[in-house]
This record gives sequence, C-alpha cells and structure tokens, in this order.
Amino acid sequence: MGRVCLLLTMLLVAATGCAVQRAPTGLAMPAPDEARAASVLAGYLLAQGWTVRLADALVEASRGDERLQLEPQLDPLGLDRIVISRSWPRDPQADDAALRAFALELNETLNVGQFRAGPAGLVLQSSLPFLEVLEPRLLDAFLAYTAEVRLAVLQVQGERRILAPVEDAGASR
Repeated sequence: MGRVCLLLTMLLVAATGCAVQRAPTGLAMPAPDEARAASVLAGYLLAQGWTVRLADALVEASRGDERLQLEPQLDPLGLDRIVISRSWPRDPQADDAALRAFALELNETLNVGQFRAGPAGLVLQSSLPFLEVLEPRLLDAFLAYTAEVRLAVLQVQGERRILAPVEDAGASR
C-alpha cells in the first residue's frame, strides 16, 4: 500500500511538473506601452472591417454610422482596461442645456457607463477590464453591448428631440 501511494505521489509530481502552460490567445497588450497597445487594437479593428485612425494611444474607429474612440490604459502591476467612448449626434434643434440635462438624466437612469454632453452630441464612456491579454470575443461583445445602449437611450429620450435620428436605426446604432 505504501509503495502504491509513493508511486502515485511521484506520478502526480511528475505530471504537474511537466505540465505545459498554453500561450495566451488574444490580443497581448504590452504594458506599459499604451501607444503600442493602441496599434494592436487598431490592427484588430481593421481586420474586423472598421476604418481606424491612430493618434498616439487613441484609436478612432468608424463603421457605418458607428463612431468610437478606444484608449488602452495599462497597468503592469494590476488591472488593464480599454476605455471606450461612443457618441451619437445631437438633433439640430437641441440646445446645449437640453443635451447636458439629458446626459445627467441618463446617468441617473441607466447604469451602463458615464454619459456627457459633447460638442457634437451625446457621449457614452465605459471601460472593459482585462489582465494582460484582451480576448477578441470579449471586445466584440462589449462593442456590441455599447452599441445596443442606444435603444435604452432612445427609450429615456421618448418623444423629445435631443439626439439626431440615425439612418438604418433598425439595429440601434
């Protein structure tokens, strides 16, 4: 019995000692080089059909009527994140005060990120946290999620004319 236990223990130690760690799959973000990480993001978005413009550590991306800004914020000792800003144009008849009040109302009503009034319209800012490697499927899902936020925004807007109608708004973007 003792030999069997010893043999099993030796096999267990050998098996765990020889375990091969898998290389991470996904977008490796080279902390603390945020400009290089932005370049990795830009390359991925280009491959997904987005038009991108890269400025230091900021990626501006567009596809159809979608407009995004993505900014990697990397911490070599902790949690990394991609700060994503999505904007929607204001209605030409909406004044600055109405847009600012609407952004405050959305912040009180929806718990999806931070809304603010920008020069051209409403801006939603939210973050996608990750550790070292960003999984593309999570990024895709998060981008889709932030696009769908427009449905909730339009529900809160109701009959008011604050945001401009978006062509082909059947998909909410």
